[in-house]
Amino acid sequence: MRRYRAAKVPPLDGLEPGGAMSRSPLLTSLLLSIGLIGTAAQSAEYAQADQVTDFNQMDLLSLQGILGDPQDVERTIAHQADRRGASYYRILSMREEEGQMGWRATAALYR
Repeated sequence: MRRYRAAKVPPLDGLEPGGAMSRSPLLTSLLLSIGLIGTAAQSAEYAQADQVTDFNQMDLLSLQGILGDPQDVERTIAHQADRRGASYYRILSMREEEGQMGWRATAALYR
């Protein structure tokens, strides 16, 4: 049986404790918290039924076979709403498919 010795690998620049790479997450979270950068600047937002009365419905979204939990379903709907250019979405129905894997959901998309 052969035995191998682990080679010593020198640290990469900026990855040492206290280096530039360790400050990056702190800087990113600071910028996110004060709103200078945003991960969802143009994202569609969830809207309650009473909020959409003044909105124009642009599309009806029907999805099936979504794996995961209800939060995964909502994330998938929000992503699809973004891709279609919607400003808001409202989930009309969401149910777990019996005998099949995944969820089925319907949502209205609004401008």
